Amino acid sequence: MRSCQPDRHHRVPLLSLTAAAIALAARAAGCGSSGSSGGSSKQPIVIGASLSLTGDFSADGRAYQKGCEFWAGQVNAHGGILGRQVQLKILNDNSSTTQVVTNYQTLISSDHVALTLGPFSSLLTAPAAAVAHRYGFAFVEGAGGAASVFAQKLNNVFDVSLPVANELDPFTACSARSR
Repeated sequence: MRSCQPDRHHRVPLLSLTAAAIALAARAAGCGSSGSSGGSSKQPIVIGASLSLTGDFSADGRAYQKGCEFWAGQVNAHGGILGRQVQLKILNDNSSTTQVVTNYQTLISSDHVALTLGPFSSLLTAPAAAVAHRYGFAFVEGAGGAASVFAQKLNNVFDVSLPVANELDPFTACSARSR
């Protein structure tokens, strides 16, 4: 009987994958060094997110916030992204689809974030991704992988987690190999 451990080439640390996706998206969003004589700006890269700190998804939203803050601390401790420190701007969406839309409009048009991270829940991710797309922003999401998010066919959405539709694929592959 074969082991049901994932194949070695499928193992990628989430922190590294997330950092790579954000670095690529940040470069696509224009956060790379410019051709100016002074090199790249040393101002922080402001990354915005709307999270459910209250409401139905608040337990997950607060956990997601802690994860984002841990990630930013680790990245900053190792030199930041493209030599610049990361600063998070997190707004509370109260688990509301209306508020999440308002929050991403604010993050992009008023707060002038360089990059957007998705909220917790596909219910909130689908409208948030549409706002980011409308403004031409990269949208890195890791907790909204339902088919409804990808049915929009937006070219700005970068999913750093396994889509929900494929979540059990490793299990089914393992079961098939065990027979």
